[in-house]
Amino acid sequence: MADKWIFWFEEIGQEHSELVGKKCANLGEMTKIGMPVPRGFSLSVEAHERFLKETNADQEVRQFLSEFGDVQTLKQYEEASKGLRQIVESKEMPQDMRETIMSYYDILCEKCGADAAVSVRSAGTVSHPGQYETYLNVKGKAGVLNKMVKVWSSIFNTRTIASLIRKGLPIEDSPYIGVAVVEMVNARCAGVGFTCDPTSGDPSKMTIEGSWGLGEGVVSGALIPDKYILDKQTLNIIDRMIGDKEKQVVTKGEGTVEEEVPADKRLMPCLSDEEVVRIAELAKTLESHFGVPQDMEWAVSADLPFPDNIFLLQTRPVAGIKAKAPPGPTSRVMDEMLKRMSKL
Repeated sequence: MADKWIFWFEEIGQEHSELVGKKCANLGEMTKIGMPVPRGFSLSVEAHERFLKETNADQEVRQFLSEFGDVQTLKQYEEASKGLRQIVESKEMPQDMRETIMSYYDILCEKCGADAAVSVRSAGTVSHPGQYETYLNVKGKAGVLNKMVKVWSSIFNTRTIASLIRKGLPIEDSPYIGVAVVEMVNARCAGVGFTCDPTSGDPSKMTIEGSWGLGEGVVSGALIPDKYILDKQTLNIIDRMIGDKEKQVVTKGEGTVEEEVPADKRLMPCLSDEEVVRIAELAKTLESHFGVPQDMEWAVSADLPFPDNIFLLQTRPVAGIKAKAPPGPTSRVMDEMLKRMSKL
């Protein structure tokens, strides 16, 4: 694999997290063990590095930062991010990279039986949930190439810049990332699952949360989802809370929109009990395979019958609960920035 920079999920596994990023490596691992994962391919971390170097974007980034000066305030974070991202996004993909990526997308379309709508997702070698960017319902070769470059440029978004400064690291040394191109599931509903209690860590219970449409609102915490708690050993549902699901994120055109949920569906469970149990079964298999409690994302297709309608979109270890240090000046700036971005 030394000279290769693009891979089908079937070609990679969890041992390749430094090569393609953790998200891509875990998608490959799930594919290899027979989990229901959408089809797709990944670009390596090296592909990102090569793009920045061959287009001279890396040198322009360093020149921009040397002229920009200190980055300390929220306004400076935003101005630096805008300038850096413009540099990266102004570059054209090297011809051989472009042709190779287009050939993989063509094959993916053949596998899917149509022009594939895909998600273009970031994959860091270190887990930073929500730090880099993802684009959903991307269609066509030009769209895929464009969104790949935008994902690469997201190593200079305001969240990442704030994180680097908080850690005392140079902005220009923001790490390279992998990219996953994943077949979109026409999701009736979607959400997350934890193979332990995500708050207390209780390993005897599992939690599944979901809502109508795509899972982005559940993942971000912007929507009030349905919540199911199961006994991990028996997979009996021991508690359920049906959320007032006012909004849903759905595909539209070449992207997504947030729209109102019809009044008669707002308090209707988005999952059947058998679907809840099936998602829990898959989650238990992941925990057994990876050896630690898992935080996974799932989607239920509107186009397929049960149980073939359930897909796994990613998995990672459940993050530990750690005591928070009192915020310093940089932490307060980052917190304020994150508040602002959550309203966009």
